[in-house]
Amino acid sequence: MSKNAIYKNHELRNGDFLESNNRKFRAFFQDDGNFVIYTWKPTWASDTDKTDATRLILQEDCNLVMYNKDHKPRWQSNSSSQGCTSCRLQLNDDGNLVLSKDGIPLWTSANSKGMK
Repeated sequence: MSKNAIYKNHELRNGDFLESNNRKFRAFFQDDGNFVIYTWKPTWASDTDKTDATRLILQEDCNLVMYNKDHKPRWQSNSSSQGCTSCRLQLNDDGNLVLSKDGIPLWTSANSKGMK
């Protein structure tokens, strides 16, 4: 089984990726700092290439944030939420990244600024 999700307080580093369970989509955190969903071509991107971002973390407050090595934010999902007991970022079989809190979607790549 592939790793298709990360959970609260987990992170991706440059070169890490999530893969949908059907293996049709991969969401790569590239070495150039861009977070991109691919099939055989890019379908969405965070548009953070050429930044110095080195890690993408799903924080305690359910906000997905990309940081550089000096812990300065470079991109965020703006999904911060009070009382977050369980949050998850999952790459679904349709290629959509979904960040949910207690099973309720807070952010999706389909509704986010990015390359389509």
